[in-house]
Amino acid sequence: MGIRIWHPSMTDLTLLPGYAGMLHDHARRICGADTVVDLHGLAPGTYPQGMAPIELVRYRWGEHLAFVQIVENCMRAEREGYDAVAISCFLDPVLDEARSVVDIPVVSSLETALLVSSAIGRAVGLVAIDETMAATLRELVRRYGYGDRVVGVSTIDPPVTEFELDRAFAGSPELVERFTAHARGMVVGGCDVIIPAEGVVNTVLVRNKLDAVDGTPVLDSYGSLLAFAEMLVQLRRRSGLSIGRRGAYAKPPESLVRHLRRMTIGALQDSEVRPVP
Repeated sequence: MGIRIWHPSMTDLTLLPGYAGMLHDHARRICGADTVVDLHGLAPGTYPQGMAPIELVRYRWGEHLAFVQIVENCMRAEREGYDAVAISCFLDPVLDEARSVVDIPVVSSLETALLVSSAIGRAVGLVAIDETMAATLRELVRRYGYGDRVVGVSTIDPPVTEFELDRAFAGSPELVERFTAHARGMVVGGCDVIIPAEGVVNTVLVRNKLDAVDGTPVLDSYGSLLAFAEMLVQLRRRSGLSIGRRGAYAKPPESLVRHLRRMTIGALQDSEVRPVP
């Protein structure tokens, strides 16, 4: 029996054709022959013209409004018969919220990368693309309880955007060299696993076949994400593994979800039409 994975991205994939193409290719290499991965970016137009997705992280309310799409799409994925959701974003957007409203497995990039890295090393280094992202990663690392395992969260210098990275998929020796030099410094500092903590960076490195720096593994976070999703689906089918509902992932009744959705739509519409004082 095949597996269907709904892949939400925090980017508008229509603006990043190189990235979307690489995700398709990589999914075919990593997943089983009977696994289908369907890519779903945020709705076109979510980001104002000229704004890279990473820029939205600076604005918590804007970020929150974009996150609503992820949760709604997780519910849609379950309704349409998908077996799992694999969120390709290192912010792990609304991971708890999504798990609380669907019964299919939901996995996300940072949590999965930390889990997998724990099986291949003891001292993890995360490489972000700018300091805003790095600050969020540090916060999540503490929340997940990996403070003793993650020995460094650093930033590529100079910072890069997804738009710059999208142009690198055809091959970018300069970018690979920048990442390698940065990772080499982290290895000297004691890291025995390097995580490229941004989905576009990861796919560029995969395209350029960088899987280790000075003998230290560079985790394929996207490949790990899809493989982990497949594993959870198989465990659910074969052992009955399910999501715990007594704690953080308590599931609200569908009637409450529909009610709150209507109230939120009304509040947003009201704020749009109300005159500004």
